[in-house]
Amino acid sequence: MKIILGIPDLRLPIWDLGIPVMINQLSWEKIPWNNETWVDSGGYQILMRGLSLNLEAVYKKYLYLNANVFMSLDKPVSPCSSVPKENFSNFEYLYHKLDSKEIIPVVHAYKLEDLKKAIDFYKSYGVRKIAYGGIVPPTMGQKGSRSLVKHIYKFIRKSLESRWIHVLGAGSPYMRKVFHDAESVDTSTYRIKAIHGMIIIPGKGERYVGERKIVWRVKRASEEELETLYSFLDSTYFPFKPDLTHWKTRSMINAWVLINSSYENKRYKRQT
Repeated sequence: MKIILGIPDLRLPIWDLGIPVMINQLSWEKIPWNNETWVDSGGYQILMRGLSLNLEAVYKKYLYLNANVFMSLDKPVSPCSSVPKENFSNFEYLYHKLDSKEIIPVVHAYKLEDLKKAIDFYKSYGVRKIAYGGIVPPTMGQKGSRSLVKHIYKFIRKSLESRWIHVLGAGSPYMRKVFHDAESVDTSTYRIKAIHGMIIIPGKGERYVGERKIVWRVKRASEEELETLYSFLDSTYFPFKPDLTHWKTRSMINAWVLINSSYENKRYKRQT
């Protein structure tokens, strides 16, 4: 499984790790690294901010960004809704206008007949990759929604046979267990956890190392777990000094652990 790390700005030199990265076209005017780069259309952010979906603006940005993969501009919808017609027309426009670039269509948790329609539509274009997104990260903490997300994914996996499936926002250790047979995932969890004082321990998951009182369900890192982390970083040649006192360094550590280890926590195994 390919893990792609989201980069919102230049504050963290995550590209120095030599890994694939994903940017949002709303926030970037150029790509200053040579890493494999995926570009998100920003459809979800546009919707949340109450902005209009400007297809021409996305096309112009995609035209000059020197990236490897581009997500089609789609309109996220509530679970079990109909597929918006503009999602099809947006894909067709970008696919034909940017024929030298790889455009990945996105399917959401549409009602079953529309999900079938969307999959058949994109398959007719012979695309190599299709992404699944929209409700994956926000609803995985809710039992009913979690089940829906998994069932839809299984249907997509079966329908796409050997095609490449990318799951948007599903790069955390638990998500990778759920979508274990996806070809790629992306995540910004390495950064979010670090900002809240958490680090990811190889094979165990997140632990708290900050100074504040813990107000969420996460254990404080034990000395044994910290030794496990330091040993892992040393044996895998982590290229920076492993300082746990600053969120930036914690972010780099988390990113390194995400791309170089797996997660075997029993509690998560029962959920998958």
